[in-house]
Amino acid sequence: MKNIISIITLAIFLTSCGSTGSNSSAVTDSSSGTGKGGSMARFAISGDYLYTLNKRNLTVFDITHPNNPLPYASARVPFDVETLFSYGEHLYIGAESGVYIYKKPTPSQNLEKVGEFTHVKSCDPVVVEDDLAFVTLNSGNSCRLNSGNNALQILDVRNPTKPKLILNRNLIEPKGLGIDNGILFICDGIGGLKVFNVEKYNYNDTNETRVNLIFDRNSSLSEIDCYDVIPHNNNLIISNGNDVRQFDYSKFPMVELGRIK
Repeated sequence: MKNIISIITLAIFLTSCGSTGSNSSAVTDSSSGTGKGGSMARFAISGDYLYTLNKRNLTVFDITHPNNPLPYASARVPFDVETLFSYGEHLYIGAESGVYIYKKPTPSQNLEKVGEFTHVKSCDPVVVEDDLAFVTLNSGNSCRLNSGNNALQILDVRNPTKPKLILNRNLIEPKGLGIDNGILFICDGIGGLKVFNVEKYNYNDTNETRVNLIFDRNSSLSEIDCYDVIPHNNNLIISNGNDVRQFDYSKFPMVELGRIK
């Protein structure tokens, strides 16, 4: 029963948005202790603040008193923004043209764009763990451009003002993704749910970050054509157009705990 309740709680946040046929799943900031969510969201909760994307506006609300949310800060964003992910002191915004990084506001400073990384025009969700940002590029019909690449890109964001591409791997039709303690889950369309182990190291004893991305064939689920994933505390929530499924990834192969259709 507890597992099914967990699915229902997260499924409430799995909603559709926009006229492009894309979905949005709720996301909260894993670094703040307020939870963790999907990569396709257009809003995020971190501490006492709600961050939202609405067309070309990035707006922050103070939700200290949930029954009376108050506007706190706002900024204009590029026209092609798609997704929003909160991590640490920054917001990572996925757009068709790239990834934009904003510094969260403080009482003395408004929202500020501090860095960006550009790529070919593609649909572009992004998630972050430690000093690495993981971006999937999708050229399929879920993207209004129906152009671009199908790939995973990993960025070094130790210096958020100068994000640096350190790995590019071609995929089939990647959509949502999630990362937890070095385990990367990617919804790769007809390629199924793919699981990777991420190993980070310094190159030649320098400060240059390199990444080994190891595909875990035995842990992946090729039969699942999913849209987005939410990995958190060894529980994986997988969503698509038909159902929401929950898996335990405390050990592999994963065990399915429940499903809602």
